Amino acid sequence: MKEENVAIRLKDFIEEMGLTNSQFADQCGIPRPSLSQILTGRNKKISDVIVGQIHHAFPNLSVLWLLFGEGSMVVQEDKEDEMDEDLPNLFSESGKFSTPGKVQNKYSNLNALNDTVNRHKATVNNVDSSDFKVLDLQNKIEQMRKNPRKVVQITVYYDDSTFETFSPD
Repeated sequence: MKEENVAIRLKDFIEEMGLTNSQFADQCGIPRPSLSQILTGRNKKISDVIVGQIHHAFPNLSVLWLLFGEGSMVVQEDKEDEMDEDLPNLFSESGKFSTPGKVQNKYSNLNALNDTVNRHKATVNNVDSSDFKVLDLQNKIEQMRKNPRKVVQITVYYDDSTFETFSPD
């Protein structure tokens, strides 16, 4: 697999959706510089976190097509006729979603992808809060530079109860 092909296919999908790169990145929750680095080929590999974010934002995009160029760009939602016959009914009598062992094992990587996306979002939130702390400190330093304090007098106290006062003159 040529890694550049992922970037080309991603560009094709963005154009097909009629979005700008910035709009696409914002909808997926991907930092704009990261998307830019992928699209320009600076980052040769696309992480599973980013693939998960793209899939979460655009579930109709075929991940197989994006990563490997297999199949069509968009997954058809109304393919009930073509469903695999050996898949069991996923809904129980009560109408609640159930995942039999066979199906759960077959699609367990989706759970891992979702977990990775959630961990990434938590990390992004932590980075955002630390960024605010850094900005706050930078503002305080800048404020101190604008209003520098000057030493006017130094007083030294000795253990024999005497003192001396020094002034910068």
